[in-house]
Amino acid sequence: MTRTRERSRRRRGRTAAIIGGGIAGLSTAILLAKRGHRAIVLERDRRPAAASPEEAFRVWARAGVPQFRHSHVFLARITAALRERFPEVLRLLQRNGALELPLTVATPPGLDLGARAKGDGELVLLGCRRAAFEWALRRVAVETHGVELREGVLVEGLRAETGAGQPPRVIGVELRELGDDAGAPPSARARRGASPAGARPRRIDADLVIDASGRRSPAPQWLARIGADTPRETSVPTGIFYFTRFYRLIGPRPPGTATGLVAGDLGWIKLATFPGDGDTFSITVGTRIDDEPFRALADPEVFEAIVRAFPQVGAWRAPGVSRPIDGQDTPVLVMGGLSNRRRRFLHEGRPLARGFFPVGDAVYHSNPIYGRGATSAVLAAIALDDALAARPEDLSAAASDYDRRIRLEIEPFWDAAAAGDRMGAARAEAARASGWLPGAADLKAFLDPGRTLARLLGRAVSIYFAHGLVPASRRDGEVYRAVMRVMNMLDAPRDGLLAPQVVARVMPFLVESLIRGTETSFAGPSREEAIALIAAVDGRRRAVRPGAKRRKTALLEPGSEVAGHA
Repeated sequence: MTRTRERSRRRRGRTAAIIGGGIAGLSTAILLAKRGHRAIVLERDRRPAAASPEEAFRVWARAGVPQFRHSHVFLARITAALRERFPEVLRLLQRNGALELPLTVATPPGLDLGARAKGDGELVLLGCRRAAFEWALRRVAVETHGVELREGVLVEGLRAETGAGQPPRVIGVELRELGDDAGAPPSARARRGASPAGARPRRIDADLVIDASGRRSPAPQWLARIGADTPRETSVPTGIFYFTRFYRLIGPRPPGTATGLVAGDLGWIKLATFPGDGDTFSITVGTRIDDEPFRALADPEVFEAIVRAFPQVGAWRAPGVSRPIDGQDTPVLVMGGLSNRRRRFLHEGRPLARGFFPVGDAVYHSNPIYGRGATSAVLAAIALDDALAARPEDLSAAASDYDRRIRLEIEPFWDAAAAGDRMGAARAEAARASGWLPGAADLKAFLDPGRTLARLLGRAVSIYFAHGLVPASRRDGEVYRAVMRVMNMLDAPRDGLLAPQVVARVMPFLVESLIRGTETSFAGPSREEAIALIAAVDGRRRAVRPGAKRRKTALLEPGSEVAGHA
């Protein structure tokens, strides 16, 4: 394409084909359309018109988004982004019951924050379900001039032009229109006799192709087919299964609670409650993927027994406080086998394919336990919009600018998530190890000075966080602020948690913890007591219904990517 033609296209606005109509795709479409571009959103699932978030949660079958009905937390960084770039989305959420949760809502008991400090006003989380957030984005996108939403279509590949000595130039996509039941699980489509293979093939021309298709994006295969290099990929297993159930408040909130944001991590188990819109909330329990007894959490009876055993979470399941959102048949949703994954779409400063831009989980996917997925998706959309505006005439330069922005805004948090999961895996391995004799891996590390140093540094950081930062954040208001700012993606982890003034305040707590031991503020059973509780539930069931078997959990296989009703 000549420079003159490119300038002409820029003057009248480019056409962008956006693959995926979730949070990343809809955010990108809204921003590009506001700058005068035409944004065509291509979404596999059909989402029937919904008048409210409640209706969207009930009727949208988001087979393309397995985490759709799992717990979500919308961090303070996303609240700030909505205020600045998507005010109509924020207003719509507020009108439909989304909660704004300031810094004080999750303050540890007895912690005195002192006088209001600079930056406290930024620490406002957003409490709502994923369905509500996506519903608001979709509604605003549909009403935004320049956005065209096509649902029930499956993108199957890229269209490209090749040039001597240059990466391919993406000029559009190839897609198929699916049947009316697009969005239903594959098993449901098979029962109804529908098949994507029989759908009609089509092409769409576009100046930009934006991949917002999520963590399962087939971008490497698409790029290989057009002769482009495939992205370099780094993957670190999360090692965790997640079990989630949704509830509705039916009475007063538990005494001494604020909005329902509770979290605890005992190493062998993680528990959290997440406030939602319209008097809803969810509870999520996370366990190591190889901790066999806790796969029984997929059974609602077992899930409820474990949750009620932890007083801070169990208070939300006390009689008269809440009920499962769909009654006793409300399932426990299961997701696991995920990895922190990062993909590089530039090589030696050049894009693998000109005009191709990945956003959201297609670039950075991190452990959902940290709650950064939705925020990272919106930040990537903003970074791409700003990069295209700053480099309107050169897509290669825009790709480099975009890469620089997301490395600055998102990558430090991905690095922190990957490092945290590596440390978690190391702690789990150490707990399983028997005896004091070194194994082959330990001997190999000892003979490799660089690896030994890395392990020692990793151990030191782990001790600083577990025995210093955590207890300090419960008793020192300034440390608590620093932790909250990093958790909410307002400050980078290294800048916020390893700043000299923060380290100085943490060190006394670290020394005290190492001398006296670390006390947990999250009461509940030990792992052995929890396993006994699971056995007791199973025993009661068999006593009431002789011969009854525990609900199958065949989906829970390590290394598999599962989500849905167990």
